[in-house]
Amino acid sequence: MIATPLRPLSLLLLLSLTGCALPDASAPPALPLAGQWLSPAEDGAELDRQWWRGFGSPTLDALIEQALAEAPDLRIAAERIAQAEAQLTAAGASLFPSLNASAASNRTWSDPGDVGERSSLGLTLGYELDLWGKNRAERLAADAGLDASRHDYESARLTLTAAVASAWFQWLATGERIRINEHNLALARDNLAIVDAKYRYGAAALSDLRRQRTLVLSQEAALLPLREQARQSRSALAILLGRTPQSFELGAGALMALAVPAVGPGLPSELLSRRPDLASAEAALLAADANLAAARAALLPAISLTGSGGLASNALLSLADPTRTLSLGASLGQVLFDGGRLRAQVRLNESRRRELAENYRKAALTALKEVEDALGNAALYRDQEAQQQLIVDEARETLRLVEARYREGADELLALLDAQRTLFSAEEQLAGLRQNRLDGALNLFKALGGGWQAG
Repeated sequence: MIATPLRPLSLLLLLSLTGCALPDASAPPALPLAGQWLSPAEDGAELDRQWWRGFGSPTLDALIEQALAEAPDLRIAAERIAQAEAQLTAAGASLFPSLNASAASNRTWSDPGDVGERSSLGLTLGYELDLWGKNRAERLAADAGLDASRHDYESARLTLTAAVASAWFQWLATGERIRINEHNLALARDNLAIVDAKYRYGAAALSDLRRQRTLVLSQEAALLPLREQARQSRSALAILLGRTPQSFELGAGALMALAVPAVGPGLPSELLSRRPDLASAEAALLAADANLAAARAALLPAISLTGSGGLASNALLSLADPTRTLSLGASLGQVLFDGGRLRAQVRLNESRRRELAENYRKAALTALKEVEDALGNAALYRDQEAQQQLIVDEARETLRLVEARYREGADELLALLDAQRTLFSAEEQLAGLRQNRLDGALNLFKALGGGWQAG
């Protein structure tokens, strides 16, 4: 009867079909999300991937475009995607049969003068039945790793663009402080000329003259670290753009002329699909699920099918009058004892999966906090800048009045110096608060994912 030999083959086919399904990957940890943000949020447009254009600076637009094209950090992230694609291809190769070819020809000599010749050509086909989904799980893990690399690229892109913008704001803020201090120095020198003239005509004391000279020297000394800070800001921006600092030139700009864009933050529940780092953590969690399935499948028996065929001839470098061979085989393998290595691998992957689940939960909580903090800081910096602008206006008018009274001899030098000091201190604080507002907008854009959306 022919039914009996087919029963094992039928059972084998049934096992191969039932082993095709992989265990479902568990969902990321659920978080109890609120319906709205606690901090006040301005009404604004939805954030897009070119969020930096909202600052209204063509120079910043050009710098970021150059960074996206030349920055080493982004090229490194792109190469990691290429590596993950290669790993995916290698992992998928196990799902297909392997085919090997071999050829040999040799001559042997033996006493008393016998000569033997033989040539052969053969093909070997091998295939491991993926009964328990081990190979498919490994490919799924590699596929998830590729997704994680792509999300990491988006995170690197967002980090790079924000770093370029922040460095540009730092450059402008330092330039604004240099401008304020240079103006202060010019006024101090003008006042020194007035005090010197009054001293020569006996209308001012020597102490007033020396006090004003000290102020001029102090202003000159204050400019030195600011100019060095500007040089370092330019070098840092050059590195972000993939340029050598020695050949990088950067034009001047007006810090106070930049716009501070407003963006709608959306709902907390939308944040989970707007952050590439969360998408990367979720992909890593999916890869961990697949690796756990592969480790469990490794505990089960492995079945391999082999086939080979070839030609052989008793001639050197010739297959004349060959002998033909063909063979088919199947093998079953099961690990009986390995010192607990495979089961330890399962426990390792289980622990790794739990770790990545907690990493995802921590990343999501951190993302919610970052948005909340960025919204609160944006409102704080906006109010502080408005208040500081009022202080600057009052200090400027006070200085104008004191200067007029001093020239007329109605006020002492100390009153003039105090009015100048108050104004320039207020202007420096205003420049710092404008930089804080710009950086606060950057932090909000980063916290919201920079306009990225999960596909």
